[in-house]
Amino acid sequence: MEPYLLLSQRQDVSHGTILSPYAYYHCIMPAVLPDVLLHWHVEAEITMVLEGSAIYKIGEETFQSQKGDIIFVAPNTLHSVHPLPGITHISDTLVFHLDMLGYSLMDQYSLTYLHPIYNGFLRPFSHMNQNHPFYPEFSECINQIFLCVKNKNNYFEMVLKEKLHHFFYLLFQHQCFSNMDATIPMPAHIHKVKKALRYIQENYQKSISICELADLCHFSKTHFMSFFKQSVGITCVEYMIQHRLKVAANLLRATGLSISDIAFESGFHNLSNFNRKFKSYYHITPLEYRRQHIV
Repeated sequence: MEPYLLLSQRQDVSHGTILSPYAYYHCIMPAVLPDVLLHWHVEAEITMVLEGSAIYKIGEETFQSQKGDIIFVAPNTLHSVHPLPGITHISDTLVFHLDMLGYSLMDQYSLTYLHPIYNGFLRPFSHMNQNHPFYPEFSECINQIFLCVKNKNNYFEMVLKEKLHHFFYLLFQHQCFSNMDATIPMPAHIHKVKKALRYIQENYQKSISICELADLCHFSKTHFMSFFKQSVGITCVEYMIQHRLKVAANLLRATGLSISDIAFESGFHNLSNFNRKFKSYYHITPLEYRRQHIV
């Protein structure tokens, strides 16, 4: 099982392959992963909380997860996960593209059920706890989904598709949506948040000023800083540092580049500052991190 290692902002990382457009992640937070920064991707995401608790932000909603919670993130939805002090959060997550269920076919099924969710016209529940009246049906379905991807028995691909179809059937059968009005647009500030995050993602190797980001969103510097912290949960400067550190962690795991080259590639132009920030965030040095993640 792999740790849940998500990038930030819009994810261009591939979750799975063209032939198998899904990926399974086992997340242990903060022991393996300090947190998951605010980001979005074109895939949908189903999570089952196995132990502990964490703070989730999904779209406009912020909540504290509990053991047994079912969490659903619709495609293109901003979301993040942050640990609580002294609490280990363990979860299973399946990230999958709606193409697995025929999104690209443009038949009646796809147009009626999948496209409204993908495009944000229907907003499914973000989380469901064990007290919810429909929880037993959903939890049984999701437990079977994770059994499929963990065990990979003969013909598991057919069973996995069947269970994912059943999950969406349950969504519509029980009308588990926050709204059923296709005329409700996405809040304007969501577009501005995504614009700022995308700019950081594309320019993290360079020095990025708050004024640049404020101008991008057509805000004053003061208003932008307040807007960003309210939307994302941390300051813009903290966010840029954490994004660069996550890029560095990915390079430490996936490449043989020197520590100084990784510091430069991830946007740090001072090695001692990089080492200090990395240890503060991951609680170990970059070299120790690399040694722990050698396959």
